[in-house]
Amino acid sequence: MSTPSPARAPASSLQQRHKAAIAVLALDEATATAVLGSLDEAELKKLSAAVDELDVVPDELLFSVLEELERALQRPVAVGRGGGGAYVRRLAGAALGEERANRLFAPPRVDGPPPLELLKSARVETLSTLLAEEHPQIAAVILTQLPSRTAAKVLRNLEPALAAQLLSRLSSLDDIPAHAIAEATEILVRALAATGGLGDADVRAEFDGLQFSASIINELPQATGDSLLEKIGETDQAAAGRIKEAMFTFEDLLRVEARQLGPLMSAVQSETLVVALSTASPELRDHFLSALSQRAAATIRDDLSAMAPKRVSEVEQAQREIVDLAMRLADEGKLQLPPRGGEE
Repeated sequence: MSTPSPARAPASSLQQRHKAAIAVLALDEATATAVLGSLDEAELKKLSAAVDELDVVPDELLFSVLEELERALQRPVAVGRGGGGAYVRRLAGAALGEERANRLFAPPRVDGPPPLELLKSARVETLSTLLAEEHPQIAAVILTQLPSRTAAKVLRNLEPALAAQLLSRLSSLDDIPAHAIAEATEILVRALAATGGLGDADVRAEFDGLQFSASIINELPQATGDSLLEKIGETDQAAAGRIKEAMFTFEDLLRVEARQLGPLMSAVQSETLVVALSTASPELRDHFLSALSQRAAATIRDDLSAMAPKRVSEVEQAQREIVDLAMRLADEGKLQLPPRGGEE
């Protein structure tokens, strides 16, 4: 994904601006400061950009460039400055003053769509190719910025092992530093030949990685999703279990027709049902009770009215037990759950 450094090319193929950058970096700071002080603003910007594009410069290339420029070099200097752009920025501050240097080196304002919008509109095939070459943590952060349907399509184009690794990482995210989003996005945006920026680097964006992972699985064809879950389980059984739980929630039972809830209502204990329904929406509560006889429904309503407040953890546990029971009945062919999965 990254562009080869000009420093790895032979001197004969180097652009003049890269040769000038190598020559300046070979100078001592006092001389380099004097040189920068003689440049106009446009020349300074070109030089700074050229320095940023350089990697560690081999001695052979340094000598070749200096010979070509007919400069006498009394003592070999190995140009291996990391962060060369910062070095030029510091020299510019000394030569021109901090105010002028700050103005010169400020990030350019670019009109056009912000990076995140460019990512969302990029071709799935392109995104898949680029993400496959990125570090998994960077790729996972980038996926969080895509709609779940787009993210699902991207994952389908990746090797199953990599897709499983990314989903596992996603499921453990609960907040993402804005600077991490900015850095990861800019990496991909550069590869997509776009520019832009993000907001305050100190802001953290809340993110439900577990629910997002579950949404991605739900967007995939069922066979593909099940295969990915199995792959995740090979290395992180706990993550696979959490994702599977998040894929179908208590509220999702509202999408099961009331007349089909019979097997579930027969299998669940009334005490568990009462606790689970204690915080349910009126719509969901009525949906469950409509699957019972009038007498049984009336009993549940009375129990709900008389029940003392329960801890949130108790309610969630009761709801999870009912969901687990529903999924088990579905596996046994006794209950039909809403279909999931996108296009094959």
